[in-house]
Amino acid sequence: MAQINEDEGTIVARCPNCAGALSSFTWYGEHGEFGSITKPFKDRYWSDCQISYRLFQCGGCGMGALGVIKFGGDYKYPGKYNRLLRFTPEARKRLELPTSVPEGIQREFIEAERCMENDCFRAAAGLFRSVLDKTMRANGYKTKQESNLYKQIEAAADDGVITQARKRRAHDEIRVLGNDVLHDEWQEIPAEDVEAAQHYSQRILEDLYDDRESVLTLLREAGRKPLEDIEACESES
Repeated sequence: MAQINEDEGTIVARCPNCAGALSSFTWYGEHGEFGSITKPFKDRYWSDCQISYRLFQCGGCGMGALGVIKFGGDYKYPGKYNRLLRFTPEARKRLELPTSVPEGIQREFIEAERCMENDCFRAAAGLFRSVLDKTMRANGYKTKQESNLYKQIEAAADDGVITQARKRRAHDEIRVLGNDVLHDEWQEIPAEDVEAAQHYSQRILEDLYDDRESVLTLLREAGRKPLEDIEACESES
């Protein structure tokens, strides 16, 4: 979460344009403030204060952002007793994937993370389920006998390409959560649940693609046809 420096009024937050890295966002440059709208504000806790809608700039890449800050004191920003109410755009922690993960699956994972950053948690949950589904398919688990995702996860664990512990997480944290979004009535999904889906989706991709050659050997011994073998056959024909 973004945090304000009470003395300087700068914001420390994860920058979407810097791949989610922590950055310091400033509200002024060599020509002065970037711009703001500041209005008087009163509530039950602060008898006399200001609300400032203020432009900020990432110190790393120069991207602009908007902060909403409540502050008191001398009525000149950053004032005293300031409190950050909202900051946008703000990235969440992004997870690194093995380079051998297929491009389409990488893009799906990144899109899910962007949904999280915009508080679209239901959309993110559905996309992480889709990441898992496409990963099983890319590793040869989409067959007539294993037509649904439940059977595919079970088969992957039986073949030894994922552990039994990872199998349980794939069911509980990714598949079931995504099914709730796709098939059940609308309900709010906590951010923590989607963060777990993100975490275990990344772990499964690491299991399958971090040491890809070893996994390919296991898949072939189990009679699977991973995407690499299908593409090799198509290029030869």
